[in-house]
Amino acid sequence: MTTYSESRLQASDGLSLHVHCWLPDTGRERSRAVVAIVHGMGEHGGRYARLAEHFATHGLATVAYDLRGHGRSGGARVFVKHFDEYLDDTEIVLTHVRTQFGPTPLFLLGHSMGGAIAALYTITRAPASVRALMLSSPALAPGEPVAPWMIKAGRWVSRWLPKVPVFKIDPAMIARDKAVVAAAKQDPLNAYRGTPARTAAELLDAMARIHANADALHLPLYIFHGTADRLTAPWASEQFHGNAGSQDKTLRLYPGHFHETLNDLDREKVIDELTQWLLQHLPETPSAPRVQPEFGTHGSL
Repeated sequence: MTTYSESRLQASDGLSLHVHCWLPDTGRERSRAVVAIVHGMGEHGGRYARLAEHFATHGLATVAYDLRGHGRSGGARVFVKHFDEYLDDTEIVLTHVRTQFGPTPLFLLGHSMGGAIAALYTITRAPASVRALMLSSPALAPGEPVAPWMIKAGRWVSRWLPKVPVFKIDPAMIARDKAVVAAAKQDPLNAYRGTPARTAAELLDAMARIHANADALHLPLYIFHGTADRLTAPWASEQFHGNAGSQDKTLRLYPGHFHETLNDLDREKVIDELTQWLLQHLPETPSAPRVQPEFGTHGSL
């Protein structure tokens, strides 16, 4: 059982960020850990409810927020002027989580573009509050090769026509489970209609920054990726895993899985292995229990 609540935070530029929180039903005992989720391009934090409910059975709380321009957060759809805006928003959310949960161990999980956000955030900001980094099919390179001339043309469009859509996400590529694909298509909060040129260009730049500075990452690292992913490149996850400065790092490649391994066929195995890794990285001696935080006190909807 979980207790679900929603709240809003304000970004540094005044934009409204929608926050989801799932707490394990453990009375006054504090959560064993809290997992902060950064979702992928075109989706929203609410899609992680099933994963959060699973985490709750292990005494883990989950917090996710809708990226700017996604879900119920403010901003032009799927648009960002500078990639660091995502990092700034993530820092605001994690600061809020730390304020609410105190010393509870904090794990950061990023999926797809959210994986790029989480990776670049931990590399460049070196947050002392984050215990470990988990990346689900991270966007560290495009799933299919992009010709140099297309990248050059895209940057030109990004500069002069930043909101012009340059590519669309095909929901059929997210999972082999047809029910998952159908639900994604019908979800009114998903935005698969087209990715703005500026967002695409900023993501490509972020990918390059991540690989160039991989050795600066020293947090425990867990990466999992489907080998049949056509939206983000599995080989880039392998490369990043090999170059990361982390001494404690694990790579899981799932043969035949599509982009959303957490929602694909055999997802139970993926989720179980992720959970076991997380539980193995909890502190051996937890701090004293404290009263469960009340997320609803900060602008509940």
